[in-house]
Amino acid sequence: MLEKTINTNLRSMEERGEYAEYAVKTNIIESNCSIEDIPKSFGDYSFELKPTQDKFLYVMIVRKGTEKIILYLDTFFKRFWKLYNIEKSLTVNNFISQFTNNLLKVDSLWMPHQMLNNLEKDYINVGFSIKFKQEILEDEELSENDISQLTMRLWSKGSKPTKGLINLLEKNNYPTTKTSTRLLNKKDDEIKFLDEVFFDGKVTVSKGTDIEEHIHFVDDIIDDYSEKMTQIEDNRMYLESSLGGFKNNGYPFEIKFSKSQSIEKVSDKLINSTSPFRLYTNIQHSLDPGVMISDEHGSIF
Repeated sequence: MLEKTINTNLRSMEERGEYAEYAVKTNIIESNCSIEDIPKSFGDYSFELKPTQDKFLYVMIVRKGTEKIILYLDTFFKRFWKLYNIEKSLTVNNFISQFTNNLLKVDSLWMPHQMLNNLEKDYINVGFSIKFKQEILEDEELSENDISQLTMRLWSKGSKPTKGLINLLEKNNYPTTKTSTRLLNKKDDEIKFLDEVFFDGKVTVSKGTDIEEHIHFVDDIIDDYSEKMTQIEDNRMYLESSLGGFKNNGYPFEIKFSKSQSIEKVSDKLINSTSPFRLYTNIQHSLDPGVMISDEHGSIF
């Protein structure tokens, strides 16, 4: 039903010459609640959900003042919902930002660049985005060879320019952490989809003939992300009550940097509750430090 609805709307927009402005977009949302638990108004927005013939699919009518946008909420995956839309990008981005930041049990994804790189193995990589900002070191601590900021966006027809530019950046030890990757799915000379995947779970269709292929691709992203989250959560550190008191289980979360960093400054960045790190409302036991940050010299927090 979803594929039929989107395809019908796409054909209508193509007839009006609007397709370039209103691309199909999917936002993967991490949910830790049921749809009944979501407040129907927050920030500048209010919305209503209307059921469809598919028990997992809802029409989401969002209002902001006199403005109205239509989204399709797919709740088939209990933890990871999919929000489909064919609205203007800026309009939807503003809504998603408030939706995931204002509600405690709803969040966007945070895919590391390694995961974006893994997605490229099965498709033709025809572009990427890099948005780097040095936030650990002060300007006076940077050498003349260090980069404080780097913003880059490459779109190409084939994969050669993409690989060449990444190799050049790596060779000079410049930042290569991607915020998005652009992937081409081509079968028998037919473009099934040309999608751009962003680190926060947004997937935009730039071109293609098969919306179902796009949906399957998004499902694969969810499966991969869910597997990694499960591994992290199954191995996280926690205290367990035992006859002798408390027993420590699990493993610490380890972050590896490409070069030495000030542990004090890294710790401050991690716990100051600014994007993308939000380590707050941490529940602690009297014997549990909650969050402990340490390096080879010992604990710092």
